[in-house]
Amino acid sequence: MFQNIESEKLIKYQQFEDNKMFQKAQSNQKIFNNKYQIIKKLSSGSFGVVFLGFDLLDKQEVAIKVEKEENEEVRSLEREVEILKKLDGAEGFPKYLWSGEDQKYKVLVIQLLGKDLSYYFKQLKKFSLKTVLTLGILAIQILERFHQKGVVHRDLKPENILLGMGKENLKLFLIDFGISKIYRDSNGRHISFKDKKSFLSTTRYASIAAHMGHELGRKDDLESLMYVLLQFLRGQLPWQNMIEYTDEERTKKVGEMKLSMENVVFKDQSVEFQHIFDYIRRLQFKQEPNYKIIVQEFRRAARSSNITLDGNFDWAEIKQLTRYQTDSNQNNSRNRLPEMKKSLENQLSVPIQPYSNNLLPPPPLGSTIGTFQKEDIRRNSNMSQQSSQNYCKSLNPKYKKSICEEPFQEEDQQYNLESVDVCENYETDSCLYNKYNKIKLGIFVHFPPK
Repeated sequence: MFQNIESEKLIKYQQFEDNKMFQKAQSNQKIFNNKYQIIKKLSSGSFGVVFLGFDLLDKQEVAIKVEKEENEEVRSLEREVEILKKLDGAEGFPKYLWSGEDQKYKVLVIQLLGKDLSYYFKQLKKFSLKTVLTLGILAIQILERFHQKGVVHRDLKPENILLGMGKENLKLFLIDFGISKIYRDSNGRHISFKDKKSFLSTTRYASIAAHMGHELGRKDDLESLMYVLLQFLRGQLPWQNMIEYTDEERTKKVGEMKLSMENVVFKDQSVEFQHIFDYIRRLQFKQEPNYKIIVQEFRRAARSSNITLDGNFDWAEIKQLTRYQTDSNQNNSRNRLPEMKKSLENQLSVPIQPYSNNLLPPPPLGSTIGTFQKEDIRRNSNMSQQSSQNYCKSLNPKYKKSICEEPFQEEDQQYNLESVDVCENYETDSCLYNKYNKIKLGIFVHFPPK
């Protein structure tokens, strides 16, 4: 009965929000394609601005990305449109709705999604092993679908991995394809390996190959994911907070540290993480990763730690626990909070209200001004943690829906990463491995600048 009451409340609340959004959309705001109306600014990055929009015909919220005038030659938005069309509504990616030009501005309208993983990480400081394994499995499955479409992301980080809302709050989405690259041509041929390329990615999560100026491939997306998971487990990465260096110096230092720690970077974690990382580091540029074996190794880590992978995350379980405690004590004393709720309240530094639909505080939004102004397009917002991290030039919109869903069943077939065949003799990779071996022997190797 309680669930029915809550469902009715949620339906009425959603209807109220839809009506409120429609009323806002009726005001004198910028409209693209005679359909998509700007409501307010959500975020701003190096390449453009992301607005919350409203579809006047379908009566639904959307995300509107507008490219900055000074970045037209970079063609970031044009690249993202190309890749979104190539993904063609695949699971785990935002749905493409419309793109075009308006008053010399390039505009992209896509499906609105939820909060990114960095939002929850900033609140909880670190995640449990269960949550990290769950995220790892879902992210690997999304990357496999992404790579099967012939695309590599090249900027995997917590800000680019989002969850859904409501019934979709346990699903992941991968976003932001401004610097992604199609690695297979129309005939299915893989791009060639190249050296001496400019650094491209986010320093904190970039693969070692990115630091060494090499062309990035599928293995580099996987390596970046492992750094993301390591940060979630530890609370921070060993190479963070190098604020005394310039961006170029920090990129070089972080690359050297990653290379020196590659055999022990997961030494304090479940052994399966280091096994996965070692396997990824042995992959060649053109070699297809065995995604299934990586997922199986994550599940093996769960079994070793007696963890049941039910698809729930830390923040979802905390919310369920606090709701249960509120319900069981509401008839005894409404003024007395259980000790568990007090502990959680102190940890999250936010009050926990009975029957609240939001456990965590909303992320800070950019300008709340509704009008569409050129100043919004030209102004770069100060991205958080920019003093300690070299962000690549990619946009980080805040979306709000997800469609990716993967079952968490155990598989009978077991794999052993040590027995996996890994090709070691691609001629195009010789310079890459020569550099690795030189550094391990203490020989100086030049790291190209950004």
